[in-house]
Formats: sequence, structure tokens, C-alpha cells
Amino acid sequence: MLGRGRSATDWLALVSVGAIASFVTVLCFVAARDPDARTLIAPVVVGLGAGGLILFRQLRKAASSLAASEQRAVFAATHDPLTGLPNRALFAERVAEAVNNDAAGASAIFCIGLDRFDELAELIGSAASDALMVALAGRLTSLCGPRDTPSRIGDSTFALLRRDGQGENPLSFAARLIETLTPPSPKDDAAFVSCSVGASFVIPEAKVELEGLREAQIALSSSRDLGGRHAMLFQPEMDQALKHRKSLEADLRQALADDDLFLLYQPQVNAKGAIVGVEALVRWTSPTRGEVSPAIFVPLAERCGLIEALGRFALRRALRDSVAWPGVTIAINVAAAQIKSGMLVRDLKTVTAECGRAAQGVDLEITESVLLADDPATLETLSAIRKLGFSITLDDFGTGYSSLSYLRRFPVDKIKIDQSFIRQLGRRPESSAIVKAIVELAEALELKVLAEGVETRDQVDRLGRLGCHLYQGFYFSEPLSAEALGQLVARGTPLAA
Repeated sequence: MLGRGRSATDWLALVSVGAIASFVTVLCFVAARDPDARTLIAPVVVGLGAGGLILFRQLRKAASSLAASEQRAVFAATHDPLTGLPNRALFAERVAEAVNNDAAGASAIFCIGLDRFDELAELIGSAASDALMVALAGRLTSLCGPRDTPSRIGDSTFALLRRDGQGENPLSFAARLIETLTPPSPKDDAAFVSCSVGASFVIPEAKVELEGLREAQIALSSSRDLGGRHAMLFQPEMDQALKHRKSLEADLRQALADDDLFLLYQPQVNAKGAIVGVEALVRWTSPTRGEVSPAIFVPLAERCGLIEALGRFALRRALRDSVAWPGVTIAINVAAAQIKSGMLVRDLKTVTAECGRAAQGVDLEITESVLLADDPATLETLSAIRKLGFSITLDDFGTGYSSLSYLRRFPVDKIKIDQSFIRQLGRRPESSAIVKAIVELAEALELKVLAEGVETRDQVDRLGRLGCHLYQGFYFSEPLSAEALGQLVARGTPLAA
């Protein structure tokens, strides 16, 4: 041990100076014994003294520089480089301290996830999104007491260890978090940012010190499922729901690997009831779970990174089946992740070559979220798809942002009126007005328009009077197997004429 309070460089300086002082002492002793040597030794003693002083100062300066460098290295290892907040490693240390020292219910952990931040970052650019992240870190810090630890633990996720809560209900504080991190007015640079929060209590003497953080993350996932700007306190059943979702994810992954999913096809008809197209719909019947709704497994695939594999499966199977239905358009849903991956054009070329199916007569259905970011790469991909001969349909039109500007900029051939408007025809006057406006917009842009979710004769008649003459829904046919659809197409009998 070198001793407390001194670095190795400090001790080296002291030893060096001590050695010089000892040498000077010897020279002084020699000079005292030999008067003739004094004239020679005196300058040496002065030089050594001055050199020793310079050496001492330089070594002390090096010691200070080294200490500052060590401090910077420690800070860099324990803090987020963008926001300056503690990182996950330092946050874990602070949580461990709370686990070992705080009473039950005295401390709480909050996970704050920014809603759809990736989409916003693409829209405003990396520099603006970095500036926004720094601003949000400052707002988070403004809510903290001296013993609290705010942290950035992910690209769009903050965490907060709250030890100065003074008994405040975690959900009440979570509401304050949402209010603080969400701008009060559109004039703010971060006008489109909102957040969701998951909270849990620190568990004293927990066997796993970060159990409280894991629970807060589970609660955050549950709050995000509600659509954003929500806060939830961890409950044990959330853990069971997460385990169920992970198990379902594993089964879906295996089903894709084993080619165990299948497609059904719902006819699309014209005003005479003739089948002019079909939409391919993915279905999954699990050996252990039975029929799993696409409303469950499709969002799951999007969350766990399986949506591209699911999309390729649907594309390959639909094109292969559609070879038997010449003259019938096949509509296939394409997820935003498939377009953003940059692999869709290559996949389309590969699958059409495998199936011996031309691109003509194939509709790729996309949602408005694909166009929302107005991304040049998206425009390039959609344009390349059109050059291959595929058509592009905008699905669920009217439920999102429904912007005329992106309908003009992006290569769209058809729009599908969302079924929520079709259901209300004859019940709510504004639904007829909306449908009429969409039909007129489509005509002005020379786009085809199709109504989905048609279930009654009255809806067909009203749509016809509004100028829409392509329909899809249970009034005409439920989704059918490839074999049943082939028989229907072969007969050529009009549906529900």
C-alpha cells in the first residue's frame, strides 16, 4: 500500500525529491570537510535544488492530469454519452444500494418509454432527435430529489430510481412524469413526443437485485399495449402474461420454421358480384393452442421481429396458389418492416421467379404508416415495386392521417375504405359524407377504390349510389381455402347478386 490520499505519481515525486535532497546533503558534507571543493560543489547544489523543484512540480502536474483522466474514464464508463445521465451499469449499482438499505415501499423504480420515438427520429433526423433526447433528460432530472437516480437505459427508454418520494403514490408520480415529458403545446420542438411509464417497488433484500427494474419494464410493456401515454404499476399477473407471450412467440417461430401456417382468401367482387380479386389472409392453428387470432399473432410478429418472415411466407404461398386463378387479382399485405428492411424488392423478384407468377395482377397492400415519414428510401422502394409490375393498394384508408399530399407523391393504385365507415352507413350521416369524399378523391387522382367489411345488401346499395363499385366482405363470401376458392372461380357464378 502506498498510503491513503496519494497517487503513485505523488509518491514518485516525493521519492525523487528525497533522493536529490540526500545527494545534496552528501555534497554539503563533503564541502564542509574540503574547503577546496566548495567552489565546485556550490553550483551543483544550486542546480540540483532547482532541478528537484522543477521535477517535483512536473510530477505533481502529471499526477493531476492523470487523476483528471481517470475521473473522465470513470464518468464515461458510468454515464450516457449523449445525455450525461447515469447509464444502466451505474443505475444497477444504485438499485442494489436501495435493495440493501431501504425499507419496503420506501423506494420505487420507474421505466419511461418514449412512444413511437423511432418513427419520430426518422421524421426529424438524428441531430434533432438527439437534441430532443437531451431536453427530455433535463425534464426528467427536474423531477428528481438529491437521492434519486435518473438514467438512460436504452435508445428511447429512461429509468428513474426514486428514493425521495416521501410516500407519494407511484401512479401519481408516473402521471407527473408523463405530463412533464410531454410538451404542453404544439409550439414545443417535441410536440409529437409522448411517453408510457411502468412502475414497481424496490424489493428489500431481493434475491435478484434488479428484480424491481425487470418488473418496471414488464409494467411499461403493459402500459404500451394500451396505446401510449399510460402508466401502470406492476402486478404479478403481468409477469404471467409476459411468460405467455414469450411462449406464444416461441410457438410462432416454430410454426414459421415448420411451414405450419396457412392462407385463406376472401373474394373481392364488382357491382355484378363477379370475383375480380382476392385478399390473402394468414391463419394459424396451433397443435396445442388451437386457432390463434391474427389480431394476436400478427402484432406479436411485429414486436418480436418475425414480421418479415411472416410476410415472406404469405407472399410465397399466395403467389403459388394464385397461379391457378388466371384473371383474378391477388392482394397481399406487406408490413412496414418489410419495406424498411430494403429487402422487399429482392424478395419479390425471388418469389415470382420461384412460383412462375408474373407481377401483373398482384396487389401489395400497405398501411398509411408506411407513407407517414415521407422517407426517400420508402419512395424508392415503392417505385421499384411498381417498375416490376406490381400494384400498390393503401389499406384501411380514412383511419390514419389520410393526407392528399402523400397520395400524390407516392405511387398508389388503389385505396380501400376502412370497414369502420362501412358499418356506419345508414346509421351516421357523416359516414356517408366521408365515403363520398374518399370516392371523389380517388376519382380525381384516377385511383381505384374498394370498400372492405361489406356485410349487408343495404351497404352495397348505398356504396353504389356513392360511386363505389368494388366490394369485399362477408355479404359476398367468408375467407375460403385455396381449393374452395378455385372451385368458386371455376363456376363463375356471381356472389350475392
